[in-house]
Amino acid sequence: MPAYSDSLRGYAYSVHLRDDFKCQYCGLDGTQSFDAWLAPSLDHLLRKGHPKRNDPAFQVTACSFCNVADNQYFANAQTRGITFDGKTREELVAQRLPYVHKTRADYQSYWQSKLRLASS
Repeated sequence: MPAYSDSLRGYAYSVHLRDDFKCQYCGLDGTQSFDAWLAPSLDHLLRKGHPKRNDPAFQVTACSFCNVADNQYFANAQTRGITFDGKTREELVAQRLPYVHKTRADYQSYWQSKLRLASS
């Protein structure tokens, strides 16, 4: 098998496999179709520079949207009272989940008011 340098087939494959190719925030299942399989990406649960950032124990599968949702998450952590050290992968996902869901909900409202109505 060739060595792949991309997330889906290469460096993050073991994380995606562990997570059953499902987004840990919205549940998108990358095994349901080829198009869905193209969506998973690797999400780092710890900020750049953290010594455990690249440890697979602190990485999860996230669809492309959820991975970048609330892209100021780390920058706003201190003002939001968010901490990272001493937490498990599951606790870190649960901590970020409300911010990802809020961003998804904001985008859904926009879609419903601007795009969905425009196509009716």
